[in-house]
Amino acid sequence: TTHYLEEAESLCRNIAIINHGEIVEDTDMKTLLGKLHLETFVLNLRQPISDLPSLPGYPLRQTDATTLEVDIDKTQNLNALFQHLSTHGIDVLSMRNKTNRLEELFVRLVENTDITRTA
Repeated sequence: TTHYLEEAESLCRNIAIINHGEIVEDTDMKTLLGKLHLETFVLNLRQPISDLPSLPGYPLRQTDATTLEVDIDKTQNLNALFQHLSTHGIDVLSMRNKTNRLEELFVRLVENTDITRTA
């Protein structure tokens, strides 16, 4: 057992989530993480930008002059985002996943949100 969800995500193949003594999920990590629909990515830019371009379906947030965050639905194409940024003269140096995926799923499961429990 652990309360360190980031560690569990990187080390475990199977996982059970318990809420108030009740098992609310008991499955393999891949299946569980497949239930997550949105992930937040941090984009580090080559140069500072002053104007944030708008792209429908890709909510961009500027956290500082050279950093953007975007929430991506797993059904969306990242290439469209990069092409749009490139068209606006924005070069991305690096991208990383910001979301602690297991923690987000845990919160959703224990709050009885949209994620369907497995049988």
